[in-house]
Parts: sequence; structure tokens; C-alpha cells
Amino acid sequence: MQESPAGFVLGIDLGGTKMALATAHADGAIIHRQVIATLAGQGAEQAITRVIAAGQQLIEQTQEELGETLVSVGISTMGITLENRVLLAPNVPGWDRLELPRLVRQAFPTNAIRIANDVKAAAAAELRWGALVGANIGLYLNLGTGLAAALIVGERVIEGAHGAAGEIAYNLRHLHEETGFHHQRAPLEEFLGGRAIGERARLQFEGVSTAREIFQLAHTDAAARAFVEATLTELAFHITNLTIALDPERIVVGGGLMASQEIILPRLDTYIKRFVPFPPIVLAAHFTQDAGLMGAIALALA
Repeated sequence: MQESPAGFVLGIDLGGTKMALATAHADGAIIHRQVIATLAGQGAEQAITRVIAAGQQLIEQTQEELGETLVSVGISTMGITLENRVLLAPNVPGWDRLELPRLVRQAFPTNAIRIANDVKAAAAAELRWGALVGANIGLYLNLGTGLAAALIVGERVIEGAHGAAGEIAYNLRHLHEETGFHHQRAPLEEFLGGRAIGERARLQFEGVSTAREIFQLAHTDAAARAFVEATLTELAFHITNLTIALDPERIVVGGGLMASQEIILPRLDTYIKRFVPFPPIVLAAHFTQDAGLMGAIALALA
């Protein structure tokens, strides 16, 4: 009797700047990968059309090479994906109107399709292969252009009643905050997100325009160091309160700002040890460059 061919999965990471996709074996090892520009200014439809075409090409290439079939598709994406729209994803014009689940079902030859928020997907990758392996209660923190967290309970990423658990971008910064989500504002992200840090630094430091640059300058410039320390103190304040509420075993920090982890991690760790009754371990994420893509693969394998 002929044995059925083994299968592979397809992972797709949909971002506001770039879209990464890969086929992978059942152990998560990547077979073929591709990265294409989102071209956000040209709208959501062209981005989805191009990434679907690229995914179909990767599937065909993998099938021909290995003689295996596609088993499932995992998609890591911005915002909260519903059947007929996407919430909390303002970076690409028209993204909020995408019927992403329908488009994916029509495009790929499998009914096993899982779509999740990119930060929650990255946390799933850390749970499966990275710094959260074996953590019953954990916290994944993404410090990038935006700011978000993923809560892990029972070795599972918590979605929340509306898929918005961990969306700390919308945390209030002040007791008398006047605007927030319903005014199209994200108060905490507008101060602590990577883009916001860069914009604030540009106003105060000549020749500095990004968060990465101000963190680098902090190594040699006292004023830049004070700027960075004040920023990290506010971040630590919010993460400490979240840590007290969740009581995790581990906090894992990922995202683009972790290029400066030698500054970020000690500050968070010191603050948490000072104020949290049972301080967790604070670690750098295992996945940095490919967090979203590995998250998509983890979703496909779940």
C-alpha cells in the first residue's frame, strides 16, 4: 500500500512595511522563503493580491521539490481579523475593509487556516521554540514601531473576549487623560512606540530621527541617556503593573527596539525586582528578525 506523502505548511507575516512568507516542515524548519514590500501607500488590495500570488508560487515550488502537499496555512497580521473587516490596523489604507479569511480560503488548497495578531503569533513562536517554552504563565512584550503585549496562561496565548488582550498601546498615561481609543488615539503607543520615540528625539537632538539612533547616542551623551532613561521608566511603570496583575513566570521582550537590549532589559528587570511581589525572569526573545514569520509557522502547526 502506497504511503501518503508527508505535508508542509505555509506561514505568512503581513506587515505595514514588508510581508514575509515561507513554507516549512513539521518541525518548523523553513524550506523556502520570500520577502516582498507591502507598498502600503498603494492600498491593501494590491498587497494581499501580491502576497497570495507569492504564497501560491512557494507552495507549487515546494510541492514539486519534495513531492509533499500543503497541510495548513498560518497568517500573522496587523490588528484583529474578523470575517468581514480588520480592527486596530491603521497603517495600510483599506486594510480595515479586507475580508481576509475569505480571501485566504479561496486562495489556498486547505481548510486548515489560522489567522492571528502579529504579536500574539510571535508569542506562539516563543512558546513553541523560544524563550517561553514550558512557561505556564508568561508575558511577551513587543517593543517595535508599535507597542503591545501577549498574555500566556496555561501555555496558551490569551485572545481576550474581543481578540484585544494585551493591547497596551491604548493604556492611559495620566489620571486625567481626555482622549483614547474612541478618539482614534493610542495614548501609550504615541509616547513609547518606536516611531513616537524617534519623533520625540528628533525634536530634542540634532541629527537624531529614530528610536535606534537615540538609544545609540545614550551610550555617549548624558542628555540622550536621560531621555532614554525617562522613556524606559514610563515603560517599566506600565509593565510592572501588568506583571503584578498577571504574576508571570517569565517576561520575554522582542521587537525592533531590542537592538538596544543592553539598555532596555536591565532597566525593566531592576524596576520589576523593586516593585513586583514575585519578580519573574526578564529575557530577550529568541526570535528577533523573523518573529512574525515564525509566529505564522507556529500558527500553521498548532
